[in-house]
Amino acid sequence: MDISNVMNRFAVLAGIDSSELPKWRSLVEDACAYVQSRCKAENPDSEQTARLEMLGAAYALRLFSLCGDQITQFIAGDVHVTSSADRRQRAEQLWRELAANSADLIHTDGFIFGRVIS
Repeated sequence: MDISNVMNRFAVLAGIDSSELPKWRSLVEDACAYVQSRCKAENPDSEQTARLEMLGAAYALRLFSLCGDQITQFIAGDVHVTSSADRRQRAEQLWRELAANSADLIHTDGFIFGRVIS
């Protein structure tokens, strides 16, 4: 996996500016290491590598969603700021769907979905 590809995909998924990306690099590296540890393919081709990079970005998003404060609503005078309260749930759903669709590339046994699968 190319870490810069994963970082760029993560930035898009997380909606963060590229200037903020360096502070999340270790989180993205951890996500890539996790996906690589689950990888079945010994020498993935370019299509498989792109799918693994997307999995890495999705797993990084999942970890990112657990780290941040979840602002649901903030009102100051005429200024109203809201964000989706289910951001964490959407990140989890994206990860699960991509992992399930990539069962040909990664091992899905163990705790990958948050529970034991046999």
